[in-house]
Amino acid sequence: MFEKALSENREAIYAILAPASLPPEAATPAGGTAFMIAPGLLVTAARCVPNGSDPGTLPRTMLSLVRAPDIGRGTEPATLVSLDRGRGLALLRIDAPRSSAFLRLLDAPVPIGTPCAYSGFPRLAMDPAPFPGTSLIEMFQGASVSSFVRTADPGGDPVSRYVTDAPLVGDASGCPGFTASGEVFGMLDCPPGDLRSAVPSWVASMDIVSFALDNGVPLPSGT
Repeated sequence: MFEKALSENREAIYAILAPASLPPEAATPAGGTAFMIAPGLLVTAARCVPNGSDPGTLPRTMLSLVRAPDIGRGTEPATLVSLDRGRGLALLRIDAPRSSAFLRLLDAPVPIGTPCAYSGFPRLAMDPAPFPGTSLIEMFQGASVSSFVRTADPGGDPVSRYVTDAPLVGDASGCPGFTASGEVFGMLDCPPGDLRSAVPSWVASMDIVSFALDNGVPLPSGT
């Protein structure tokens, strides 16, 4: 069901490389996932930006990314453009990107029960530790939309969230969630703490669209 969508969408999915030395048990150098929403402009979870989810610290403004099809061919530098800790979103920019492929964002909720999937580069840990030199691990997981909730962020602004029914594999924050058509309905934003008991929570695509427009991102027509 998702083979075509995955093949097309991975052209616009990027791994964020961890900026610091990894713990001994770390399986991959991934610091999270980002995806392109317009040529040169990407969205990710605020928690994927070093210090991005801590209000008391300044976030790192320069990151290193690698596009899924470009693993082994070098990285691309990205700059933090905007951070919205309340909605859990961050906007990144790549100047002169190698690829202009982007994902299309839905501007309305999807029905409960919709089959969906996500793909990206979750932050993983393994016990026992992996072999030295283990590289990025790209993962795909299917699910169904279980719930859609309208709530408020810590500042009182309205936010929309989805919940899906599949268990999390590592910290998959920043991964795009898409339907069988390939259109993005949300972005995974994993809670801190023990992920084994966490409910998969998604920032709705409508909030991503609003965040992008607030920052002057020229979203392609049809989004």
